[in-house]
Amino acid sequence: MATLQNLRNKGPLLVIFVGIALFAFIAGDAVKLFDSHSVDTSVGSVGEKELDAMEYQQIYNEFDCFCRVSGFDVPEENRKAVIWELASNSALYNQYAEELGITITAEEMNHVLANGKSMFIRQTVSPQNPLNSSANFNMDFLAQLTQAYEEQKAAGMVDQNVATFYNCWKYMEREVTLEILRNKINALVANSTIANPAVAQKNFDLNNNVYTLNVALYPYNRMNGDSIAVSDEEIANYYKENKEFSPIFKNAEETRDIKYVVTRVVPSSTDLENLKNDMISYADTLKAGYDNYQKLVRFSRSMVPHTNILLTKELIDASAAKYVDTLEVNEVYGPVDNTINNGNKQINTYDVYMNIEKALVPDTLLVRAITIDASVGDLEAKADSLANLLNGGADFKAVASNYQATFDSLTICTSNANDVIGLFDDIDSQKDIYNAPVGQYLVTDLSVQSFNGKMIFQVIEKKGEVAAYNTLVLRREKVFSNETYNQEYDKFCKFVGSCKNLAELEEKAKQEGTYFVLPEKQVTTGAASIARVPKTGEFIDWIYNEATKLGQISDIRKCGEDDCFMAIALENINEKGDKALETEIYNGLTLKDYIKSELQGEKVIAQAIAEMDGKKVNDLKNNSKVSTYNVDKVEFKKPTNISPTMQDETVIGAVAAKMNVGETSAPFKGTNGVYVIEVTAKNAKNGTFNATAEKNSIESQLNPNYSMGALENTLNKLYPKENRAYIHF
Repeated sequence: MATLQNLRNKGPLLVIFVGIALFAFIAGDAVKLFDSHSVDTSVGSVGEKELDAMEYQQIYNEFDCFCRVSGFDVPEENRKAVIWELASNSALYNQYAEELGITITAEEMNHVLANGKSMFIRQTVSPQNPLNSSANFNMDFLAQLTQAYEEQKAAGMVDQNVATFYNCWKYMEREVTLEILRNKINALVANSTIANPAVAQKNFDLNNNVYTLNVALYPYNRMNGDSIAVSDEEIANYYKENKEFSPIFKNAEETRDIKYVVTRVVPSSTDLENLKNDMISYADTLKAGYDNYQKLVRFSRSMVPHTNILLTKELIDASAAKYVDTLEVNEVYGPVDNTINNGNKQINTYDVYMNIEKALVPDTLLVRAITIDASVGDLEAKADSLANLLNGGADFKAVASNYQATFDSLTICTSNANDVIGLFDDIDSQKDIYNAPVGQYLVTDLSVQSFNGKMIFQVIEKKGEVAAYNTLVLRREKVFSNETYNQEYDKFCKFVGSCKNLAELEEKAKQEGTYFVLPEKQVTTGAASIARVPKTGEFIDWIYNEATKLGQISDIRKCGEDDCFMAIALENINEKGDKALETEIYNGLTLKDYIKSELQGEKVIAQAIAEMDGKKVNDLKNNSKVSTYNVDKVEFKKPTNISPTMQDETVIGAVAAKMNVGETSAPFKGTNGVYVIEVTAKNAKNGTFNATAEKNSIESQLNPNYSMGALENTLNKLYPKENRAYIHF
């Protein structure tokens, strides 16, 4: 019971600091992704292993608890993507680890947690989370949590608080386990290459020289291959030779091409006029002397709450702060057209501003105080008695020791929101403290957060003086009315509903010019949305439904910020495997077009190489397409900066390292064009050969590349396939 009470005691703390009701979780309220008949249904596969739907549901519930405890607000479509990625990656790495004989012991897990070794824990567990202990993990709390959960589960009744924290931990455990597996496997594969002494000596010799060069560059942007002919046979041969090596020639999984039509509802001129008239009426009400400001804020549905305290300009709403200096007390300004950042988007508003009061207040105060809860009998007399006692010379610390909520020296900085907004709930108590004489104990009412009572305080010191304002802001967003919404919906429905298939939809869009039918290529089952429009993930089910036919148009669905309508049509199914030459890989660009462009590029480069072949740098100076430069400090492994073009070239140093002074290279391809270089000077750096250091340098460069390649080859064989139809339920 003591452990359970310890967990329960964390509740109020988290509510205050995280600002979210953590313990409202009820298992029955969790999002149900699967019905009971889904027990034997797979949500996807990794290699030959099926990922179970019930396991997916369990991870979803754990992630939901993790978000509650951590205070994360993750949109629904993003949650499903996070869970699928964790589930599939865990299956991949577990399969890989099983083949390699890699395991994770309890001691390893405890070491990673207790010593702050997990990047996931460091990046995602907030300081307010009881599972966090400074920079490390709170192992004591985890032990208490696990014990409480196991005892309650055995008794057949688990406290909701315990269940929430336990599920949060289980999700974290999955992430940390995957992280440890990744690190182990990467470390193992990363040590799979070695360098012998001969390679080490060669590496040193190549790196121990600095070169000065004459360089001739024929830039790619001066080559034009559009007019070069490419035959169908050449295209077919290129396709045959490259299709096994380039991902652009293959569909790693089945994808589908769609076309969509979307419209966004915006306020009509009537909507804007009505809203502006409302704001004018609120402004007129204030001008008439109405002073129930909180009621007017509620009645007008203002987006800005009224704090009713004196604030410096830095703490006032940024839009209103521009006017407070020039506005007189009780002067009303507006409606004003305004644009503000609201979350991740900008919104347009009408604003009305009024200065209720202006005052000069201390910039900084040092205060000591004793607070008495309202539950104390004869509260006012008790507070007055304490003030008289302290003013009579009683020792503050001795008196304060009899009360819990006290502070001996609290700094109140007027420009700090936490010091002002967090302490004062009304302007009267704020003025009592700001205007109090230094050294005298006074009494004021205090009502802040969950505390209500009296405060006996003394201002120890005042510093500086700053202007402060009690400013009222009435703000309404310019939004569409229900009438406008319904009219746009009806109009959109008539447009889409009059078309039987995609061809008719596109034809009607061309004729009317009101809506646009837009393409979205290569849509996968793992797509979170269509065309990055929020709340369109459910279309994925329809796209991959076996009953959906080519050219068929979907139902209309609400999406975006509930301000858009969308309908989609299935245009094409791209089967897994080799792409056909006619496959459109980008808007209007087929695979055949891409190959033709590549072949034209190769041919025009070959022409440039032939034009430069056998010529020295000096011979190429008269060629208008070629630029020549002098470059010094060229080294084997360092990129060479061609200063006139501001571009780096790695290959120049590699070619120069194989040449002697006076030699001219054959033309070679670089990142920015075709080069011919001539070595005019070669100077040794006089370094000292260290075989061990050279071997380590080579291995450190080769190992990560080899590791990544080995992992990718293995993971491609086990490529996860997602059955999104089961995930969007």
